[in-house]
Amino acid sequence: MKIAIIGFGKMGRAIEIAANSAHHTVVAKIDPKAPEATASEISAANLNGAEVAIDFTHPEVVIANLQKLTALKIPTVVGTTGWYEKLPEVEQLARANQVGILYAGNFSVGVQAFYKIVENAAHLLSGQGFDVAIHETHHTGKADAPSGTAKEIAAKILANFPAKKAVMLDNAEQPIPADKLQISASRVGKVVGVHEIIFDGPSETIQLIHSGKNRDGYAAGAVAAAAWLLAKKSAGVFTAIDWLGF
Repeated sequence: MKIAIIGFGKMGRAIEIAANSAHHTVVAKIDPKAPEATASEISAANLNGAEVAIDFTHPEVVIANLQKLTALKIPTVVGTTGWYEKLPEVEQLARANQVGILYAGNFSVGVQAFYKIVENAAHLLSGQGFDVAIHETHHTGKADAPSGTAKEIAAKILANFPAKKAVMLDNAEQPIPADKLQISASRVGKVVGVHEIIFDGPSETIQLIHSGKNRDGYAAGAVAAAAWLLAKKSAGVFTAIDWLGF
């Protein structure tokens, strides 16, 4: 594949390494600030013949990026989170321009499997006297809290644990209502990403933990998703479930 990387920060650099390892070619690195970028903005000329784009930028710019990329008929994988309330607009862009978009809060195959494990655990433990909460830890440079991965985990729990009706972020210096699913977050050092789900019952506790060792798995997954999207040659909006078949 000929790949354009949109956003050349830590993940962008990891994606370049993963793409090269998989014998693909990075033909464009677009970022308004990174010294290594080949261009500062998206345009047909700056994409340099790219067949597919991978976006790891910022929620404030991802819609504008998709408007430009879909107009140019470039299938795009989006790892940026924090924009999902605008999903209907993105679906319209995909339909109007007849191009494919694949998005996920996390492209790690392990995380996608972890989602299914949590989903099954929530279903099994619901109604058995357990409470549940989520805690996530990332590096101090992460822009959003809670993470997109934590939000996705919360959605899986809410769908399978009827006692929890809504998410509550941290504790707002008050007790946690029984029907609220707490998500707490820590930002420390250079932690790549740790997500912990705690199921606490009257006489036992179950803890499920996914810990990312580095960005390699996330980057390799994004490149693999881009290959799947390009080969599919279909318009529309897709998720990691479509890509992996979980």
